[in-house]
Amino acid sequence: MIEFGEEAYCEAYPDIHAAIRNGMLDCAATHFRRHGRKEQRLLSAIYLQALTGSVAELPPQGVAFNVDALMISQSGTALLVGWTDDRTRPLRSISIIRGKEGSNTRAIGRCRRSDVDALLNAPAGFGFGFWLVLKLECLEPHGNTVLIRARYADGSYEQREMQANLVTDVDLRETTLGHFAGLQYYGNRDIEAFSNLESGLGQALTLFNRSISSAVTAVAHAEYYGPRRSRFKASIIICLFGKVEYFFLQNALFANTVGIEDYEFIYVSNSPELTEALQKEARVAQLIYGLSITLVTLPGNAGFSAANNVAVRFSLSDRVIFMNPDVFPRSRDWAQNHEALIRSLPREHTALFGVPLYYDDGSLMHGGMYFEVDTGLSVKPSGITAHGMVRVEHYGKGAPAWSDKYTRPRPVPAVTGALISADREWFQALGGFTEDYIFGHYEDADLCLKSLRQGVPVWLHDIRFWHLEGKGSVRRPPHEGGSLVNRWLFTRRWGNLISESLNGRNPSHPLLNEPGLTTPASSQAGGGVPEHDRRHAGASRRTANPEGIRARFDRRGFPAHRHG
Repeated sequence: MIEFGEEAYCEAYPDIHAAIRNGMLDCAATHFRRHGRKEQRLLSAIYLQALTGSVAELPPQGVAFNVDALMISQSGTALLVGWTDDRTRPLRSISIIRGKEGSNTRAIGRCRRSDVDALLNAPAGFGFGFWLVLKLECLEPHGNTVLIRARYADGSYEQREMQANLVTDVDLRETTLGHFAGLQYYGNRDIEAFSNLESGLGQALTLFNRSISSAVTAVAHAEYYGPRRSRFKASIIICLFGKVEYFFLQNALFANTVGIEDYEFIYVSNSPELTEALQKEARVAQLIYGLSITLVTLPGNAGFSAANNVAVRFSLSDRVIFMNPDVFPRSRDWAQNHEALIRSLPREHTALFGVPLYYDDGSLMHGGMYFEVDTGLSVKPSGITAHGMVRVEHYGKGAPAWSDKYTRPRPVPAVTGALISADREWFQALGGFTEDYIFGHYEDADLCLKSLRQGVPVWLHDIRFWHLEGKGSVRRPPHEGGSLVNRWLFTRRWGNLISESLNGRNPSHPLLNEPGLTTPASSQAGGGVPEHDRRHAGASRRTANPEGIRARFDRRGFPAHRHG
């Protein structure tokens, strides 16, 4: 069994390390015993340290097959990590036998194990390590003793009996993703990681994560602070994870903007340990600034997609604005500009749109997003294979504050989830954010491409905001593993479309290049509509919906086939 690790717990939770250093706690184990379990401070970092710290030892009788760790979660999902020397008889499948029933899989990830290289005195180039995630067919408890059986291409097999570590679903998810993020390979890391996921492990991980997210969001709890209405003009939805620092600041800066009393704020928290602090922040901020605040608390981390989707259920408006906690308005009249856009432009131009975001030094962070397809090589003794991987880039990232080249209103391939304004009906018709993505990354681009596929490209409109990119949440090794899975999933789902018509800064997709689509926002007023766009606003407005485009939309402004 894996023992509690002081060092790993302190590394995962810097506040605990600081409390010990200041003499407020005697050790990490004391905190976990008294408070950590209640606060859902995860043990995944401890399990991960045990995995990555393991050193290969030659199994009994010199048989080159060994299991380093086996973890089984409460729902019956298993993580198995080990190594085998299968250079002369390739590994084909592994079975996990619990009681009288066994579960078998060929979805096995392979990786480099330098400790095994040294143990076997093997030349570089062969990945001896293996790992897998498997949903066990037998859910009845049979104690901790489990039989692991590996079958090889020549029909032979090896087996080991061992004690499994019984853990929660959440700990297993985070341990698996942290382990995956830290794996070593011969060759390009992302390409080899993609190969692992293509074996079936990607599907296993996304299904397992989705089951956790569904259980978390099923018991969402809402508390209300401040004035309530039957309807608001828009709902600003902010997903929180790991930090409360920007809650009060965001309220303070938005409270100073014109018309904000017509907007509601919905904060949805993926960090249950922050509940008490968030309740206090919400009470104080509401008393001082008078905003309407809804605090949606989740009992675990459901991820960006699922948390935002559940927050929409609590909204009281027809317009939802998804926003990061480190995004702030640059002008007092942003809300007026936002409403003017929606009133004056064709509905397909405002169904889903983003805005320019700026760093604190004034340089541009985001002027829309585009896609690049990277090609990498998987080099193995059996041959060399080329693989494509989609990468998301931002138009104008780092451009000076005075440049308006990347901020003009136009349809773009995608916009960042740091700020997306969406017609609620259209957002829900698209199925919301796809919840197969783990934690966060790529779900925003996925939403934009779902809309494009239905005939409605996402737009960039020039209402400017500050964004302290990456400052609003914490990031740990499991999130790196989740991002790898998400990039693979996004590439798998959208790679063909992107390669055909969306690759590069100037995509050829017809909905992004049709004449008359570059329609300006209705007013500058602190947002940033360039002078030449304001000058031609009338002409652009008249040609914004030519007959060839209008035919694709019903009388409400959306594709007539959207429910089909």
